[in-house]
Amino acid sequence: MKRLSCHSVRYTSRHFRITTSGVREGDIDAKVLGARSLRLTTPAGEREVCVPEAPQDSVGFQSSLPILNFAYSLAMHELHANRDENGLLKAGAAWSSAWTRDIAYAAALGADLAAPEACRRTLMSRVKNGIILQDTGTGGGWPISTDRVSWALGAWACYLSGGDRDWLEFCITALRNTLEQDDAVLRFNPLVPGETSFLDWREQSYPVGMSPSQIGESYALSTNVLHYLCRKLLARMLTEVGRPEEARTYSAAADELGRTINTRFRRPNSSKYAMYLTPDGRQDSHTDALGTALVALSGLAGKDGSRVLHMLPRTEYGTPVFTPFNPEVREAYHNFAIWPFVEAFVLLAQADQQNMEGVEFSAAVMLRAALLNATNKENFHACTGRANDTLSNSDAQLWSAAGMLGLFYHALLGLQFEHDSIVFRPCIPTMLEGDHWFTGLRIRNMVLDVHINGYGSEVASVFINGQPASPSIALGTEGRLQVELQLIPSIEKPVGRRNRAPLIADQGLASPVWCDDSTPTCLRWKPVPGATRYVVSYNGKTARRTTKTCFYTTVASRMHYRQYRVQALGSGKSSALGLPMEYIARGAFFTTQPHTIGDGSESYMVENAQAWLDTRPCTSITTYHRLTLPAGTYGVRVCYCNATASLRDSDTCALRELWMDGKPLGVLVMPHNTEINRWDDYTLSAMLECSISAGEHEFSLCYTPRCSNMNGGVNQCMVRQLEIIRLH
Repeated sequence: MKRLSCHSVRYTSRHFRITTSGVREGDIDAKVLGARSLRLTTPAGEREVCVPEAPQDSVGFQSSLPILNFAYSLAMHELHANRDENGLLKAGAAWSSAWTRDIAYAAALGADLAAPEACRRTLMSRVKNGIILQDTGTGGGWPISTDRVSWALGAWACYLSGGDRDWLEFCITALRNTLEQDDAVLRFNPLVPGETSFLDWREQSYPVGMSPSQIGESYALSTNVLHYLCRKLLARMLTEVGRPEEARTYSAAADELGRTINTRFRRPNSSKYAMYLTPDGRQDSHTDALGTALVALSGLAGKDGSRVLHMLPRTEYGTPVFTPFNPEVREAYHNFAIWPFVEAFVLLAQADQQNMEGVEFSAAVMLRAALLNATNKENFHACTGRANDTLSNSDAQLWSAAGMLGLFYHALLGLQFEHDSIVFRPCIPTMLEGDHWFTGLRIRNMVLDVHINGYGSEVASVFINGQPASPSIALGTEGRLQVELQLIPSIEKPVGRRNRAPLIADQGLASPVWCDDSTPTCLRWKPVPGATRYVVSYNGKTARRTTKTCFYTTVASRMHYRQYRVQALGSGKSSALGLPMEYIARGAFFTTQPHTIGDGSESYMVENAQAWLDTRPCTSITTYHRLTLPAGTYGVRVCYCNATASLRDSDTCALRELWMDGKPLGVLVMPHNTEINRWDDYTLSAMLECSISAGEHEFSLCYTPRCSNMNGGVNQCMVRQLEIIRLH
């Protein structure tokens, strides 16, 4: 990006320009008139936007750059105004309630400092019966969506800034109960299954046709990093309250998960991490911006954090939430989209790495989006930069406003918590050079008034209450402190010896689709436009690279089960892995039909080979006809229908425990598989793997305490036959 020589111009790109007092893009101009007023000129006309004063006890900010004064006032106002009738922080102007991940990410980004009590109360509202609530999502939410542990990020941020030990005890209980519920239902390997965090419109970010069950079997980078952080933070909480043995247990579990993340998600000979792994362990071809930022912030990338962030592709308007874009879905929401809160996490990660160029870019696109829309929007189109080009949007989005505040608190001010101190590590690019004042910043028992002058990341001098000091303050300090920080202009640090230019976001290839006459022994798929070659894999292993659109399989006699997938490659692009094609050997496939249904003491014969299951005692146990099997390792799944709500909505994923011969094998997950009330649309659940001895066996589906879903009431589905497949 080239800067103009004019002093008032701070940043330019091909499409927009940022000055000390506004943003200009084409025929749209946002001119700051004062700290709380903006004149917005568009082809439709001109209007003045006035922001009310923030509450009296809010953290104040003033800068020599008018654009920063207005951006801060806008974010602070929208954060405080975004409350429901109970004073809880709503997800945005278009949303009527709080969401777990929204408040968690918002608190971690900066809302904990701007509205500490509202953050704590809202986080508490997302805990029910001692367990953190999972937001609605694909297939009816948990356990297809498993990112509710993001709650730990917000909870820890609130503790660091507030220091409340009672709050810490509440957090420990909620996190332990939640992880125990996950352990009882999810099948760890040791990765955590479930969809990508917040990317819960499955058709936007997953291959067309990938079912909720298949998404629930996959492993997302962002969600696994959240589980890593959750365990690390829980260990720190336990250490704080004097329970070191328990802390070591969770810390060790986090370390194991962290090693697995780096082994399984990081691409060979690359600084990129895969967005998710397919159920058979293959790396997806996409890059997830939130997951990548969390990898860098968590320390999992080690000394390679700058390179990892540098591998995030951009458009002129920001860092898309994932790339390459899905060419099979033209509408923008997660696909072809930039979300300011994700950009804020990228910015915080860049600041943590002291990467000036990265901080400048993220700050520029965040300021552009907020001022040209005169609000902190939910998202906008990655290629046009327009908010009205997306399928759904909201003004005053909670985590977008919090992300803007994060720019001020964690980049300009550089506020970090290290051990028992707060540390100032500003990362101010030349675009934001100036004088900046923060007033009334409350951290535990101290109130800070901070003045920062200059740009760069090296602190030349620090004065606290007029006395020379270091850029750190013990958390036990009390009273009001006047802090002066003078920075030394620093040269922007390169992130690598070569290829310093940012990667440009683009769309990928369409996923291969099986031909109608394709069989497990003669795989045939339709040509993919732009593809020059294909990779055929089975059970996570590469079988063949070919330029053809067919592959004749050879299956060893000892191989009972294979899942084949195809990926398209061409001209530096790749597709997502196509949907699986199953091979099941002759004699390895068994089925059994429902026999009786009841509560254990009284049961009835099942009619028409299908049974309706809900939470009533009379449907709590469904037994199947007995089945004789040879010894081996098997996968067991059920043919079912859950039409309680749509594929991507609600919290009514159905769960039932699978028993064999009176002993539990695990929980079968039956997410929404169709649209609401289409109760004749059946599909297959994910498999439960188990060892079975030779002989006759009886299987049953039972509603037990382990089967409680997020709804807590509606937990229903229709079931037909069980399929028992010998794997090896």
